[in-house]
Amino acid sequence: MPKENLLTRELYRKIKSMDKASMEQTLNNVYEMGAKDALANAVIDLDIERLRSEIGAVNGIGEKRLDQIMKIIRRNIAEADSKGQ
Repeated sequence: MPKENLLTRELYRKIKSMDKASMEQTLNNVYEMGAKDALANAVIDLDIERLRSEIGAVNGIGEKRLDQIMKIIRRNIAEADSKGQ
C-alpha cells in the first residue's frame, strides 16, 4: 500500500533539479525501501503435512528418515521466521 504524501512539493522540486548520479541514488533508495517492505509483508503459505506426505511418497524414505527431514525443515523455517526472512 503506497504511503500518502510520499512525494511532497519540496521533494518534487529536488527531484527536478537532480543530476544523473543523484537520481540513480534516490531511485536505488526507493527500490531498497520497497524491497524491505515487501520482505516484511511476505507470507509463505506452506502446508507442512502435505510436504511430509509428498516426501514420504519417495521410494527409500522410511518413517525415521522422514522424521529427520521434517525436523530439518521445521528448524529452517523457524530460523528464517526469527530472522524475518
